[in-house]
Amino acid sequence: MPWQQRRCQVGSNVERQQPLGVSMHARRLSSRLWAGVMSPLAGLSAAPGRRSCLIATLGSEPQVVTLCLQALVAASESIDEIATVHTGETAGRMADAVQALDSAFARDARLAAWRDRYRRVVIAGEAGPVPDLLEAEDFRATLGTLYRLVRDYKQAGYRIHLNLSGGRKLMALCGATVAQLLFDDNDRLWYLQSAPELVASRALFARDSLQVRLVAIPLLRWSPAPPILTDLALAEDPVAALNWQQARLAAAKRHFLAEELTPAEREVAELAVHSGATDDELARTLHKSPRTVSHQLAVVYDKLRAFLGVRDDVRIDRHTLMAEFAGLMGAGAGPAGEEGGRA
Repeated sequence: MPWQQRRCQVGSNVERQQPLGVSMHARRLSSRLWAGVMSPLAGLSAAPGRRSCLIATLGSEPQVVTLCLQALVAASESIDEIATVHTGETAGRMADAVQALDSAFARDARLAAWRDRYRRVVIAGEAGPVPDLLEAEDFRATLGTLYRLVRDYKQAGYRIHLNLSGGRKLMALCGATVAQLLFDDNDRLWYLQSAPELVASRALFARDSLQVRLVAIPLLRWSPAPPILTDLALAEDPVAALNWQQARLAAAKRHFLAEELTPAEREVAELAVHSGATDDELARTLHKSPRTVSHQLAVVYDKLRAFLGVRDDVRIDRHTLMAEFAGLMGAGAGPAGEEGGRA
């Protein structure tokens, strides 16, 4: 089956996700762009006071940056700044790709609008630029570089388009983690699909919209509040940000134990988690009837279902209880974790 026929027919080369309102000039530009004309976009903006940035991971193929930009502009998305993220390799295909992009943004008339708004960001760790992603510390350096770049643009008020098509898979994994931490509903995570003949040609621009497609990668929000407005954005280290998020989840679980369960329910739940005893064994230990223990556990499971937001057709039992609360109950944690419980 030809590549073009495998495409989802979405009406454009970008899977639509609430496209931004733009000027008539942008719409005219969109219709002309696939014919090989890319005019400057100076003065265009997604919304009053809102700027957008394209951040793209880069490997040995510079076209992943320009094709993504071309597709976004053709879909009437305004891009005010462009940043590529890559390793510090000074020779080989990676270095050639960096040089090709530098040359294109410096000389190609189709990229004139971004000549002074294009930047390169080299992945760097404690020892300096990372030449390749081979060791565990390279992962942390990549995660940190992407985290700080996205965070800084978000703090400056930018809407982010993050393209994870270039570079090693590790870069894409790090980018997805950063997006999960920092993105809000206005940001987009993209993966670029290109026709085989376009990839083989290594051309920086496509001839028409059938040659390239951007696929939107869905993300779930951590909380109702935009992450950039929370303490998460204060972390310099993304690992610290992840630990902060885990601490928030643990705090919510401790609150559930302390405030949603009665002391009797908490007692039977804790013993069930740490002893693995049957209802009859729990009843003997607690000097209660098996029926009382079974009823109390059933109430705990119902409350846990509501807390976790689990569907009614999904079974909630002591295995679920153990998986969620084993580290927050019992020795060293108290019956309701560090926050204590109701009297």
